Amino acid sequence: MSDPQGPHDPTQRHQPVPPEQVQPPGFLPTPGPAREAVPPEVPGRPRLDVGRYWAGAGATVLVCALLGFTASVIFSEVFDIGLIAPPDMVAAGDDASWAGAGALFALLAAAVLHLLVVVAPRPRMFFGWLVGLTAVILAVLPFTGNPDPLPAVMTAIVWLILGVAVSSMLGSVLGRTLSVPVTPR
Repeated sequence: MSDPQGPHDPTQRHQPVPPEQVQPPGFLPTPGPAREAVPPEVPGRPRLDVGRYWAGAGATVLVCALLGFTASVIFSEVFDIGLIAPPDMVAAGDDASWAGAGALFALLAAAVLHLLVVVAPRPRMFFGWLVGLTAVILAVLPFTGNPDPLPAVMTAIVWLILGVAVSSMLGSVLGRTLSVPVTPR
């Protein structure tokens, strides 16, 4: 037997330590039953890095809020076309209501996408359809009643742009935060 503090004896063969027995420095092992409390992962099930996903979703909400605000300001101040504003829940004006609508659209889409990742077999496909159909519905709503055609068309374009932004940004966020395990053949 050699002294673990002494010099290495080249005549002794190195015995590799199995990976499950390697512990980081300062690691105190827990008793057996407590270690078994963590349920094993289901093989083949995608894993979402929830923290990074919601950080990306938060950035998407911010971008969509700014996109709605910018569209409202550009159309009203530069082109003198008043968009048909979404409901103003806080009486802050049309620009703020567009910012709130863009943020709410992105936030609800992020929550739906997270839910789809958990329960649906092909979350990206369903998400694309849901966002696309929602954007189309929101784009058609300005034409209800008897609106002025130009503001209705410009409002529809803003909703479609918001839909494309939400879909592309959250799709990219999902692509970077969802890991799909490879199943052996």
